[in-house]
Amino acid sequence: MMKDVVIAYSCRECGTEQAILPQEAMAAGSVHCLQCGRQHGQLAEIQRELADRAREEGIRKAGQIYRMRPFRRKRMLP
Repeated sequence: MMKDVVIAYSCRECGTEQAILPQEAMAAGSVHCLQCGRQHGQLAEIQRELADRAREEGIRKAGQIYRMRPFRRKRMLP
């Protein structure tokens, strides 16, 4: 028997960091808050939003790691 799937997604209403994908909603793909029960939207939309957040965070971290340094030219001897 399948159990409810819990994912890490913050609720805008109550601030809980967990959302649930109930068994009966898996076919429809609707995601609900674990604490207050508010519906967040379709699973595909939530996955797209989480992927966008992860991509933006990865780009930001890569920018911090690989900061652009001033380009130094070697002097050419005549």
